[in-house]
Amino acid sequence: MALSALLLVQALTSLAPTIENVRTLPSAAELALPEVEWPAPEADQPRFLAQIPNTVRAHQAVQLSDGYYTRLDIHRYAGYATLPLFLLEYVAGQKLLEQGSGAPLWAEKVHKPAAYAVAGIFTLNTVTGLWNLAEAGKVKQGKKRRTWHSVLMLASDAGLIYSVAKAPSTAKIDARIESGKRGGWTPHKASAIASMGVATIGYLMMYLWKGEE
Repeated sequence: MALSALLLVQALTSLAPTIENVRTLPSAAELALPEVEWPAPEADQPRFLAQIPNTVRAHQAVQLSDGYYTRLDIHRYAGYATLPLFLLEYVAGQKLLEQGSGAPLWAEKVHKPAAYAVAGIFTLNTVTGLWNLAEAGKVKQGKKRRTWHSVLMLASDAGLIYSVAKAPSTAKIDARIESGKRGGWTPHKASAIASMGVATIGYLMMYLWKGEE
């Protein structure tokens, strides 16, 4: 019995860690998990993230409303009718200016309704355009293009309003023809054509100018 107790004590003594054995164990600092930097530096980011342009990341932060895109569709589809109406206005107006009361009936019946249609489209597009311009003010992509488009269309608005104020009556056109001035240029025609030209530039630039800014 005493022999068994002695052997047990020797076994427990041999299992106890000695100073030399403790020195060979790894320290707590060595066992600590490595520090992880988050977010990871750009060099350590996955390749697919590094390939995304910074401009795309910035643009994603600006949220445009559903109403913005609805107004954009209205603005675009209304604009499609602008150039055909301009052409119709010019042809009918030229006939009236050259022949006065003797112009074909279609010219007289078309010119004024077409002018009303142009005025309605410009009013609609001015409202939707300025509304969207204000909402997209923080979107850098295409901002310069949108600004120039708005400036040109507002200038065209002003020119068309002036041309309406200068529109001559049929009696004045007849008197002008009797005085030997058939066709040619009048303040109404000059301002109308200038406004149509400015509006056409503003219209086409939205399709031709595709740059980032």
